Amino acid sequence: MKTAVIYESGTGFTKQYAQWISEELHCDCVNRKKISKKEMLNYDKIIYGGWIFGGQIMGLKEIKEVISPFAVFAVGCSPSNFEEVVNQIKIMNSVGLENQTPFFYFEGGLHFKQLGFFKKFILKAIKKVVNQKIEKTRQEEFMAKNLATDFDNSDRTQIKDLVDFCKNNLE
Repeated sequence: MKTAVIYESGTGFTKQYAQWISEELHCDCVNRKKISKKEMLNYDKIIYGGWIFGGQIMGLKEIKEVISPFAVFAVGCSPSNFEEVVNQIKIMNSVGLENQTPFFYFEGGLHFKQLGFFKKFILKAIKKVVNQKIEKTRQEEFMAKNLATDFDNSDRTQIKDLVDFCKNNLE
């Protein structure tokens, strides 16, 4: 069975997770922007990973137009134990996916210095608004502390559940 991990990465965290997953599964790892729709159809199973921006998994819409992914993972700044955030991301991105498409969330980080002017401006504005709030949720506390900074919380051990799922279901 021919399998690929296809990903879209903003600042490298999703790419790193995609590479780790492909190493564990001994399959191809391809940047979404470097593969044609026709080439995607040569794979029996696609594991898609994208970074989170505004609650959306970048590139997922384009993948769904070609093929229904076997599994989806998203990489974001929020800690993976923020269940309310992870569930919201899953709900926001489930339209057009088969009901049983497994979803996995991995905590990455932020390479603020690598972002363009517009994204930096937006993140600084969000941080300013959040900092003005007197009572903050856990997510808002995290945002107030970490937005507009550089940090890396990526960890290869986070891929275990996705890799186990794939190993048990790709045969």
